[in-house]
Amino acid sequence: MTGPPLFGRDRELAVLDDLLATGGGVVRFTGPPGIGKTRLLEHAAAGGLRQLGATGAPAERALRFGALHRFLQPVADLPGCPDPVRFAAGLGGPEPGEFALFSAVHRLLAELGPLLCWADDTQWWDEASLTALAFAARRLAGLPVVMVFATGPGFAGPDPLDGLPTIRLAPLDDTAAANLLPPGARPELLTLAGGNPLDLRELAESGGETVPADGRQRTAYRRVFDALTPAARRFVLLAASESPLSQAEFDRCGVHAREEALASGLLASPVVRATLREDTAPAMATVLGEAALRAGVSEEAVHAFERAAELTSDGPQWLIPAARGAWELGRTSWARQLLRRAGDRLLQGEIELRDGEPAVAAHELLTAAESLAPSETSVALMLAGEARRISGDLRGFAAIAVRTAQLARTSDAPGVRLAAAHTRGLTATFSGRHEEAVPALEEALRVAPDDVRSQVWAAEAALSLGRTALAHEYAAAAVARARIEAVTTLPWALIHLGMTAALLDRHRAAVAAATEGLAESAGQRTCAAENLTVLALSAAQLGDAKAARKWLDQAEPDLDRRSLGRPRAIAAWAEVCLDLATDRPAEALARFHTLSADTGHAQPAIAVLATPLLVEAAVRCEEPEYAVRGLRVLDGWAEATGSVQWRALAQRCHGLLARDPDAADKHFTIAVDLHRLARTPLELAKTQLCQAMRLRRDRRFRDARELLGDAARLFERHGADFWAGRARAELRAAGGDPAELTDGDLPSLTPQQTQISLLVAGGKTNREIARRLVISHRTVDHHLRNIYTKLGVRSRVELAAMLAKRATAPPGDGTGPGSVSFS
Repeated sequence: MTGPPLFGRDRELAVLDDLLATGGGVVRFTGPPGIGKTRLLEHAAAGGLRQLGATGAPAERALRFGALHRFLQPVADLPGCPDPVRFAAGLGGPEPGEFALFSAVHRLLAELGPLLCWADDTQWWDEASLTALAFAARRLAGLPVVMVFATGPGFAGPDPLDGLPTIRLAPLDDTAAANLLPPGARPELLTLAGGNPLDLRELAESGGETVPADGRQRTAYRRVFDALTPAARRFVLLAASESPLSQAEFDRCGVHAREEALASGLLASPVVRATLREDTAPAMATVLGEAALRAGVSEEAVHAFERAAELTSDGPQWLIPAARGAWELGRTSWARQLLRRAGDRLLQGEIELRDGEPAVAAHELLTAAESLAPSETSVALMLAGEARRISGDLRGFAAIAVRTAQLARTSDAPGVRLAAAHTRGLTATFSGRHEEAVPALEEALRVAPDDVRSQVWAAEAALSLGRTALAHEYAAAAVARARIEAVTTLPWALIHLGMTAALLDRHRAAVAAATEGLAESAGQRTCAAENLTVLALSAAQLGDAKAARKWLDQAEPDLDRRSLGRPRAIAAWAEVCLDLATDRPAEALARFHTLSADTGHAQPAIAVLATPLLVEAAVRCEEPEYAVRGLRVLDGWAEATGSVQWRALAQRCHGLLARDPDAADKHFTIAVDLHRLARTPLELAKTQLCQAMRLRRDRRFRDARELLGDAARLFERHGADFWAGRARAELRAAGGDPAELTDGDLPSLTPQQTQISLLVAGGKTNREIARRLVISHRTVDHHLRNIYTKLGVRSRVELAAMLAKRATAPPGDGTGPGSVSFS
């Protein structure tokens, strides 16, 4: 006996015994390797009948009549054997036609009866041999011949035995299978084997979880797998991997491939699937990786990549995209676990940069840079440099600039050249060495490759050169590429798109970019915080205090927990805008005093960009000397870069600080012209508002009204309703736009007395009114005495009560139409 006992095959044995008893008939048994087909043939052969038989040989599958040659050899030399049969048996003679051969075989078998003919593993028989036997099998009526076929999976092409009586052997039930287990065998082997007798026996003998590498079953499964069509092999690999995949991935293989795969028996039990995973690991990993790529950003894809990594020794090839996918899903902890197994410190550092502590990120990235190729080293150094800049560690950033310069001496790759020029240019800029910074930054623009990271870094270089519109274009290109090529970089690219849009007074675009960036920032808390501060800054610049406060409150927890100096500085910038908009110049100036302490480290670029607010706060607090140093830095930056936008802001600042009216007019006029060239409409309108207030103070009301009308229209056109209200209030104070005053509304007061009255009603002190209107405290006292006399009131309380009844929109907190500001 060569196989396990035939437990659980009563039906099949009854069919065989009936055929043997009647002495004629045909049956075919099918099923996977080891299911018991050969044991049934052995049972039939033990019945005592004369027999002919042959087992299929995979190596001869393509050999025409090779199996028939082996089948007929025992009888080919008998007296009277037909010539066609002798030819098929290799004994010479003329080559017969197929029909003549098939007829001769049929005649011979009939003459030899009673006879048992058996054919095992017919899936490995050549088609011509199997067709010859099938021809005879269909013509057994009345003949003393029993024919028994055993067919396993693997037959390619049309099946010559199709239509013959067929029984598919089912797996044994647990009771029958348990009878095959030797004493002391593990019960779980029943589940592993899935009712396959030979699998169960080999598992029991080896004690493993898969059939032995040198065993009969392993060889059989390999042959079956190799015989499958490519689509069916792919289906088997996907299913045997036991990785969660969508139904669509299996549907891609096609219905026929699915049927072929399921019929192969290779998916029938845990032990077969495990055996396949061992034997086909590289191919299975590749198929899983391809499926994961198609699955896109999903847990299914990450698990598929993980499974692929488990199957091969080249795990990092699959763990890195798995980690990136987990990160895109916002599962940062999962991504970090995967990266620890992959050993990729570059991606680990980038994740830390976007979602953790900048100092830790810099350490990871600098360590990664020690063992990478030059192109990847430059990326690691640039990301480390960004980590230093976010935290405001300018000394650490300068050290990275030295390393990129050293790298550039050994490699001229575009990414390396970009890194060297970019870091050199920003280091010089932060130190005020503009003659060195400008050519380096311009070189960075020339050599920047067109990948997402490089486009963002080019945007930074362009912004440092004062070319905000160009920076916006680079940022837009980075966003477009990130959406297609590298989704994890999208929130970061959108920060720069939103910031440059805000600096160009394109606040709707800024809000759209930062809102998208916030939505895409799952697993990237640093990017979320920066996008929130961009939203806050944009709202604050428009004067929308409610929206700005909402975004700042959302950003605050992350700003407090981690060393995020750059977003903290942007948040402070927004706070200063709100302070000035709500008539708190002293608080604004105090923020500049403590800006370094608030952010923890230096953020010189943001400090320079916020200089106009510093100048305004200093002027309104009557401390202009505090603004002189900051303005000197802005002047140097604007002059060195030639930036029209920065020159415009610098000229506005000089206009605010100028004591001589003619000098102030000159600076403001130049600023207005430059704003128009820079195409920054809201900054233009704010400069016009500042100039108009200076003109009104110098009692040049007509000139002031013209500017204020223009400013109000610009503010309204660009959605800055708050500032439009400010401009209209200032227009009323300058004696313009009388349609906005109701009949009998303070008719006896001058425009300036009207404005002072409204500010008093809003709760402002004389000193606050003096700062707002840039007049002396004594002048406010003088005007108030005249106001009391004209209106017949004796106190601030009575004045406020009168205005509460008569004014159409009295200011309360400094944000109504009676409020004014320089910014």
